[in-house]
Amino acid sequence: MYIEIEEKENIMNLWDFEKGFGKGNAYQSAIDTGEMNHDLAIKYSNYFHKKSRAIRTGRLQASGVDSGRNKVYQSEFAVQRKYPDSSEIISEKDCRKYFNRIVKSKTYQSLVTGSRGQSDPQLRFMKASSSPRVAGQASWNGVALRPMVGTNKYTILHELAHTAGHMHHDVSFRVTLVKLVSRFLGTQMAKDLKKEFRSRKLKMSVSQNIMSPLKWLEGYNRMAAMRDKNHLIKEMKK
Repeated sequence: MYIEIEEKENIMNLWDFEKGFGKGNAYQSAIDTGEMNHDLAIKYSNYFHKKSRAIRTGRLQASGVDSGRNKVYQSEFAVQRKYPDSSEIISEKDCRKYFNRIVKSKTYQSLVTGSRGQSDPQLRFMKASSSPRVAGQASWNGVALRPMVGTNKYTILHELAHTAGHMHHDVSFRVTLVKLVSRFLGTQMAKDLKKEFRSRKLKMSVSQNIMSPLKWLEGYNRMAAMRDKNHLIKEMKK
């Protein structure tokens, strides 16, 4: 089966950073502090680009990594048991009617994410002999449902959260799914789904703040000092 550099807080906004430093040259901004050598500036640059990617894509994990998928499924199964009507099997005709209603809605269209999302996904049905473990599948072109397994309202919403531009189960997928559930299956079910996600330590937001070079260095030095202290304690116990 989703800089204005402020010295007071040492926090900056991604857009302002790129405006101030020209295309976000994080490495050079680190060097310009006069506090970092080449190796530290590289580490800061890696941090900056990883964090800016998370802000831009809504993904905390690298592309191709979807380790939160099983926890998402567990959360969904829990909330579906509480709201069995959401998983009730309906006819292919009713599936198509429900699917089209969602796709044409302002809610779905507002959730489609740029070129990654599909504003006009198509619906098809798999052969009955398809794997019983697969309820539905999503691709950029649309959604495929397995008869008598995935032909229900919840699976349709799950797959459309993917076609909206989130071919994974990370933060942006989960946020999109909760919004679709809220609109088409009810706000209480959406709240319970979010609660299930959080109970499994699945985040529902990505921090929009990026540490300035000096703030990052402060944290880096603090962690380095802690590692040195722990190493010294281990050596003393030998």
